[in-house]
Amino acid sequence: TFNGRVFELRRHLHRMFDGLEQLHINVEFDIDEIEEVTLALLEANRPLLAPGQDFTITQIASLTRDEGAQEPTGVTVLIYFELLDFGSFAGGYRDGIRLITPETYGLPNDAAGDGKARENAGGQVFPLMSNGEGIITECKGANFMFVKEGRIKLPDRGNVLPGVSMHMILELADGEGIPVDEGEYTTSDVYRADEAFVTSTRFCIMPVASINGYAIGDSLPGHVTTRLLDGWKGQVGMDFVQQALDSI
Repeated sequence: TFNGRVFELRRHLHRMFDGLEQLHINVEFDIDEIEEVTLALLEANRPLLAPGQDFTITQIASLTRDEGAQEPTGVTVLIYFELLDFGSFAGGYRDGIRLITPETYGLPNDAAGDGKARENAGGQVFPLMSNGEGIITECKGANFMFVKEGRIKLPDRGNVLPGVSMHMILELADGEGIPVDEGEYTTSDVYRADEAFVTSTRFCIMPVASINGYAIGDSLPGHVTTRLLDGWKGQVGMDFVQQALDSI
């Protein structure tokens, strides 16, 4: 949520239902019902919000089976709210995050999002994953993009799980007149980038400070990243970066 208002709920639900359809999982609720329950839960939990706080909302559809192996599989839908933990990422707005390219990978495509983010004394670290051909794809739970000569470079969407925040970036770029080049890129391309960022609904846009120890650009956030951040703030009607920094 932003100032207690849900962000792109319908688009998130469409993404969820698209995934369920691809997995041939049928739920007994339709998208309108889950939207209605989510909004009702928001109102029920709203009194828990203190000034400056917001929620993160999680919606899960999980398969369940009775004790007998031959019993039909059921589907449980779970919706829950947590206070957004700004402390887990706020410093990244100021210092940027570090990317690493793991030495081992899961199966291409099938393992999208399997990497684990971790933190150490130097700041938050995200794995930037690649497919079997060495083409960069995404981070865990976040899409990755970089900027070269004022143009956003977007990894081929056929190799990633396109997120709602990624679509937000593309809409902001279109509105700002920032060109986007979708294609297949390698780590070498990222080394030569002027700036880079990852995007996820939890933190919106996070600037990248380095990849495998090599600094990206000469300012944090970079010029294009700053324009996108400002555009996102305008869309949601608040300065979520300052909100996060004020919490630490």
